Amino acid sequence: MSTGRRRAIIGAAGLVLVALVGVLALAMQRGVGGLATGRSDAGGRPMPAFTLQTFEGAPFALGDHAAGPVFVYFWASWCIPCQQEAPVIQRAWPEYRERGYTFVGVNIWDAESDARRFIREYDLDFRLVADADRTVYVDYGVSALPTAYFLEPGLRARTRYQGPLDERTLRSLLDALQRPLEGAAQRGGS
Repeated sequence: MSTGRRRAIIGAAGLVLVALVGVLALAMQRGVGGLATGRSDAGGRPMPAFTLQTFEGAPFALGDHAAGPVFVYFWASWCIPCQQEAPVIQRAWPEYRERGYTFVGVNIWDAESDARRFIREYDLDFRLVADADRTVYVDYGVSALPTAYFLEPGLRARTRYQGPLDERTLRSLLDALQRPLEGAAQRGGS
């Protein structure tokens, strides 16, 4: 191999390494890579609104639902804990929909056909969208599945939950979002 070719290969490898370090630094800055499982306080941090396509082909804009409590759930069809908790989330959905909540499941790291099969298998009927450009999960700092965010009105994250949710925990975290709304209504009505 010629010296010029060897230098070109070494230079290209160096550029790839620099790009990889840059991506890693950006991911770490956005919270990707955390290993904690379970509940963590999200401190009321404003979360980015996003617009993604539903599996029916319609756009879903999270910002349109900012006035009420929102449950954002990141999932994939191959994720065993996602398979275990999908029926739990679906059972809770009709009750919380009536109480003014929005549920949105964001599919990541998945083939569309597998995601559609999962939706049919678990008969999911809350809003389900695909993060096809792979940007939303990075913006939310998702590093493992499943991960859920419990957003207060104004899209402020009250709680992040990494790992599978059981029904008692899901309902407890959803109900906690309603308490500030009830307190505000009582103060406003006095």
